[in-house]
Amino acid sequence: MNAATAPVSPAPVWDVINGFTSYWALSAALDLGVFDALAEEADAGTGLDAAQLAAAIGAAGPGPVTVLAETLVALDLLTAVEDRFHLTPAAERFLVSTAPASMAALVRHSPGPPNAWPGLADTVRTGAPEPTVTADLIELYPALVRATGPTQAGVAKAVAAELERRGWWPEQPTVVDLGCGSGAWLTGLLQSRPNGQVIAVDLPNVLPIAEQAATDIGMRDQVIAVAGDYLDVTLPVAAADVVVLAHVLRAEPTDRAQQLLARAVELAGADGVVVVVDYTRPDPVRNGIGEDGGGAEDRSAVYGAARHELLLSLTMLASTAGLGVTVADLRSWAEAAGAELVDSFEPVPRQHVRLIRSRTPEATS
Repeated sequence: MNAATAPVSPAPVWDVINGFTSYWALSAALDLGVFDALAEEADAGTGLDAAQLAAAIGAAGPGPVTVLAETLVALDLLTAVEDRFHLTPAAERFLVSTAPASMAALVRHSPGPPNAWPGLADTVRTGAPEPTVTADLIELYPALVRATGPTQAGVAKAVAAELERRGWWPEQPTVVDLGCGSGAWLTGLLQSRPNGQVIAVDLPNVLPIAEQAATDIGMRDQVIAVAGDYLDVTLPVAAADVVVLAHVLRAEPTDRAQQLLARAVELAGADGVVVVVDYTRPDPVRNGIGEDGGGAEDRSAVYGAARHELLLSLTMLASTAGLGVTVADLRSWAEAAGAELVDSFEPVPRQHVRLIRSRTPEATS
């Protein structure tokens, strides 16, 4: 049978259906403590068989544990050697609850309010999530921002090193963190500049988390906390060396996102830099030509390569007024504000950083 007459496979449909099952397999494993139990045996290198794993997590017997563990092997989250299960390097680094870069809490909270997803069709139809979904998201924010902390801390430290390499990181910087969330960015930056100062802005129910993060590293005095809407609050500084917009633009409607970037550019002034960290959707195309002027593309391949970013944009759509953000948006908004996107880099896999600076002679010389 040649390719032209080969039967169409239902695999893409099954992959999506099984994605739901995969998520709940991981969630159940975290709730049961599967990864933590295997981490306790990691030094010995012997792993655990199903009966031992069942005993370690308090399960009634090895049968159901076997099914779950084998599924986790199929998902590349565990490995199996004969009848024993072991952590993969990714699971050891990101799913053990005590690991510095643990994403265990993020797995639970990143999808947003659970009731957002059954109502996604109505959200697409009407253009906005139900008010109850938005209210649930506001209530979820404290747990969600805490969960992002371990991942974002590593990105912040890498960005500080990059700013220093470029000569854009003074010894006593003033930083404005608009939407400071967990405080991972302000602490990550302050640790490389303990004489710096951060103005941390977020909602009243989120801001104490960032304040506690600064307290935990002994730098609470370097942080000025400002509660409120980052578009409207009055700030105690007129200019900053670095303005951080970490994972906030994609959660805003287009007009507010553009206004927020404009405010960041204004704060950065002629010599500062705006650091944008976000999961950007692919740029649009016009008449078959890429937004950046490049040639015609295979858009299926473009969207396939951006699967992670598109799914996270859909997560925003399900529970916020945001539609995600593209690099073309950032370029356009920066230009409208008298600035330009000067570079992009990926300090940690799947964490994209864009640097925006003023077009004034002082910043481009």
